Amino acid sequence: MLIVARDITDREERETTLKALHRMATTIQTADTVEEACELTVTAAADILDFEECTLSIEEGGRLVPYAMSEGLQPDGAREMQVDEGLAGRSFQNRESYVVDQIRPDDETSPSFEAIESGLSTPVGEYGVFQAVDAEPGAFDETDITLAELLVSHTRTAIDRIEREETLRQKTERLEEFASFVSHDLRNPLNVATLRTQLLAEDCDSEHLERLEGALDRMERLIDELLTLARQGETIGDSKPVSLDSVVTQAWSNVETKDSTLECQVDRTLYADRNRLTAVLENLIRNAIEHAPDEGTSSESVTVSVGNTPDWTGFYIADDGEGIPSSEREQVFQSGYSTVDDGTGFGLTIVRDIVGAHDWEIRVTDSVDGGARFEITGVESIE
Repeated sequence: MLIVARDITDREERETTLKALHRMATTIQTADTVEEACELTVTAAADILDFEECTLSIEEGGRLVPYAMSEGLQPDGAREMQVDEGLAGRSFQNRESYVVDQIRPDDETSPSFEAIESGLSTPVGEYGVFQAVDAEPGAFDETDITLAELLVSHTRTAIDRIEREETLRQKTERLEEFASFVSHDLRNPLNVATLRTQLLAEDCDSEHLERLEGALDRMERLIDELLTLARQGETIGDSKPVSLDSVVTQAWSNVETKDSTLECQVDRTLYADRNRLTAVLENLIRNAIEHAPDEGTSSESVTVSVGNTPDWTGFYIADDGEGIPSSEREQVFQSGYSTVDDGTGFGLTIVRDIVGAHDWEIRVTDSVDGGARFEITGVESIE
């Protein structure tokens, strides 16, 4: 009966510990800084796992630097060390957890002070290592390793998110600086040049004015597309249910389509950032219009078709224009690449980035009429 009672008690204690770790997980994973995530981890280890003497170190420039230590740890209980030094270094480099039951004077575990008799070391992914020590030998077992690994898995998740957010923040700052430069330092002198050209056109009639106006118009489009590329980049807003048919219609109305024709054969709802999806369709429609046959030929307009892929995993935008040679299809999405004289070369780059930000894929092939066909797949539809 005593054995049964002890088993029940042990099981209840494990369940209580797991529930406490689960509650703590949300707190750790929402930490604002790496330091805060480490502090919360050490606090949880002391309060929930009863690891009274523990520390968490983060790798910086080839060294493991203590970021947090428990209140029970002696003042000299944590020190900075090389990533290949002691038990901490072995655990970090091998990405494995270790338990040492009895630390000997000649042991390579490199304890910080002599009172340590046993220790536990668990890596925090590629970021660092968590360690707990005790003055008694054999203080840790496999259950302690399992619980420690569970705890630091939340720490690793938190640091992953914090690192991603910091990278995105720095990238956004750089993009905003670039967008500000383009908006003001480039657009302002362009506006002056455009105004002066208009005034000049009132005073004289010259064949050079038409070319000058065309060049200024191209610069205006180039600035607009650079701003779009900078501000939309690889990020999108929240994906919401969007009617593809309505977005196609909106995009068509936003583009100067001349005498071209739209044939829209989609009637589906999908998850997307509507504004970004509109930009994709605008650029693909504009690409088809720009590659229409030259003036003076038998057909100066194109028919743009939008439909579902046969397996309904995506949709396509096709035209009956001149098409894209197979030798150029890998290049069309590169920044600055254009096959028309007045093209900016950024439209399809914007398309590529927005499609990728949705976790979709895009490829270009031939349409049934010999023109270009852009297929966007991996799209999540709503039944």
